[in-house]
Amino acid sequence: MAHNRSNKRHLRSRIEKAVGDEDESLSKEWIKEIKRRVRDAEDPIRYMIASEFSRRFVLYYNVSSDSFVMNSPEHGTQFKRREIAERVNQLLGKHHTLVKFTMRNGKLRRLSAVRRKRR
Repeated sequence: MAHNRSNKRHLRSRIEKAVGDEDESLSKEWIKEIKRRVRDAEDPIRYMIASEFSRRFVLYYNVSSDSFVMNSPEHGTQFKRREIAERVNQLLGKHHTLVKFTMRNGKLRRLSAVRRKRR
């Protein structure tokens, strides 16, 4: 974890140096875009598509194999952008929900509560 933080600091300092050195050649829009991309890369929030039956039985969607993985969010597809996750979810049908996760200490941690479907 400490190694990951030092890489982020190193990357941030390199970008700030590059922006500072070429401040005259880069437009304000480019500087703003670079800073937005850095913030976006450091954001730990991810979205997954899940089919929830109970707290103990949740299926997470894996795009690469076009299948669901039982009770193992590590093997499901993590979407960085909510909009893309919503579009994929629309293609799958109405019986799935978006679940919000974050990466803390190298582990996925669920942020949204389990919602059971009423049938």
